[in-house]
Amino acid sequence: MSQTAAARRRQRFVLAIAVASILPSLAEAYAVIWGAAQGFTGRALRDGLDFWAGGFLALHHQVSKLFDPLAYQAFLAANFGVQLPTHMWSYPPNYLLLAAGFDWLPPWTAILTFDLASLLLLCLILRLAKLPWLLVLAVATSPAALENLLEGQNAALMTVLIGGGLLLIDSRPRLAGILIGLATLKPQLGLVLPLNLLRRSRPGFCAAVLAALALAALSLLAFGPAAWSGFWHVTRPAMNNVLLTGQPPAFAGGLISVFAACRYLGVAPALALQASATAAAILLAATTKNPVPLLILAALASPYLHAYDLLGVTLAVALLVRNRLTQGFAPGEPILFFLAWAGPGAMPWLPQIAHATPLILLLLLATAMRRDRLLLCDSRTALYLPASSAGP
Repeated sequence: MSQTAAARRRQRFVLAIAVASILPSLAEAYAVIWGAAQGFTGRALRDGLDFWAGGFLALHHQVSKLFDPLAYQAFLAANFGVQLPTHMWSYPPNYLLLAAGFDWLPPWTAILTFDLASLLLLCLILRLAKLPWLLVLAVATSPAALENLLEGQNAALMTVLIGGGLLLIDSRPRLAGILIGLATLKPQLGLVLPLNLLRRSRPGFCAAVLAALALAALSLLAFGPAAWSGFWHVTRPAMNNVLLTGQPPAFAGGLISVFAACRYLGVAPALALQASATAAAILLAATTKNPVPLLILAALASPYLHAYDLLGVTLAVALLVRNRLTQGFAPGEPILFFLAWAGPGAMPWLPQIAHATPLILLLLLATAMRRDRLLLCDSRTALYLPASSAGP
């Protein structure tokens, strides 16, 4: 069999696996649509309920309700019925700038418009990074992308900001810095970025700092200091409490971080292991220009990680698979890549596998580092191209 025929055969096999991997998410989509049709709108909106509520309250000058758990729950119950799981506002005030831009629309329209616009922006930014359309389409229709859409979450946007920033940092450092600075909308996913950016590109680092400060200042101007005070004194402790106590279960039960996987050992050991993983990820990230390990390290470093947050890891897997379709797969790699790719869609049906996520991420990191060059920050090597482990 010729090399061309073998490559096409591998591509067809990868395509078949990709299609099969979205079946659990399609079944979940049916359940969400059925629930909405039966009148369970609040439950069907899931996390999108908070996106809409935050923006709606911000637009109507009622931001204080976001930092009063009883008032916030009463607002949701008045609009969507009392049969709702526990909800709480969990973002910094700069996120309200984003939510308020969509929440003049009805809830479903606002959330779907935001998520679809984020996916479109993701496709555009990956194309700007000169990735092929087939890879872009695969990422945009992956299980992680579908889970993000079903949850009404922001992983597509965060992948634009973090993934796009990492892919563009060498060719467009200022644009990349702006994207990474805007990722402070969800800061726990960007812990590995500041030191890496500082070592790689001073213009990019300065652009990131200015973008982050401008976003914070704009939110301060729009919502006043009380919003930041509420975030610091109410939201931040509440989210810390989710980690430390595991309550409410609707929040803590979906965590897939190192901390969540080790929590059965006790809070103190789990915190120590997460702190060690975060510190190691930050230090290792500072040594590399390769976006693949950086995307994986960003997930490992975050103590607050959910299945939909793995869209950035999905991008890393797509880059790895593109490379292996040219170079060939090492033993065990196809299974590892499938588990990482399909995992976000399978977790709602098999939550027991969620705690295997850190191990899968570590194995992905190991295979990326073993077979692909790290491209040290102090080298003169250009941007890593997944099709060739030797770079351009």
